[in-house]
Amino acid sequence: MHENNYLSRTEQEIWKYISNKDIIDNELLKLIFPDLSQNNRNKILHSLFKKRYLKRASRDVYYNLNNLDDYYKLALKIYPGYIGLTSALKYYNLTEYEDFTIFIITEKKYKTISLENYTLKYLPLKELYTGFTDTRISTVEKTLFDCFLKIKYLNYSILTKAIYEAKDINWNEFLKYFEKAPKSLSQKAGYILNLMKKETNFKIPNLKQLKSKVKYPVKLENNNKSSIYSKEWKVQDNIGKKIILAWWYQ
Repeated sequence: MHENNYLSRTEQEIWKYISNKDIIDNELLKLIFPDLSQNNRNKILHSLFKKRYLKRASRDVYYNLNNLDDYYKLALKIYPGYIGLTSALKYYNLTEYEDFTIFIITEKKYKTISLENYTLKYLPLKELYTGFTDTRISTVEKTLFDCFLKIKYLNYSILTKAIYEAKDINWNEFLKYFEKAPKSLSQKAGYILNLMKKETNFKIPNLKQLKSKVKYPVKLENNNKSSIYSKEWKVQDNIGKKIILAWWYQ
């Protein structure tokens, strides 16, 4: 329990207005108390943090744990970006995988932050920083592409099940993202999609665009395990279909 006598008169006045907020920063204080200088606003927020009225998420962003129920909102407040990878799959109900990692795709920022029970992971995509909605979450198509691109943060079983369960995929949108991606990614994605077609009768589009990028042999995963070679895609499958499609064979 916090007692008001621990606070200065100014702090008490400010706390009265922000105690019901979940996320608090300097800009919020400026809106409520425009006459306070930025320096004073920073000092007051820091004081409220030191006195344990607020918790600090980053240098300029604070939160009230009693009011906070949206860690995705907080993650986006710390650094701008969009919700992606398994966090986006979860939003679209395309995975049952419970994870306490929140993935934020950024243009340039790379950082990992531990916050309460969560890990906030910010991953830069540079010129591929695109394909998200006004609510700062990747579209289904961009989510699936990003999962191929950053497969090390999940696995192919999670990804293939999400593709299988996704409804009304805009394949033109999905495939356009590969135009700026490494050629090896097109090979891997083409191989995985073709494998899904063979094993599950999943309907996939014409993969001519992906196949045109096939040039040199690539490993599906960076390991030295035994593999099966696909001449069509020049892919060394060193994972195996029983793992890639584990949900199908279980």
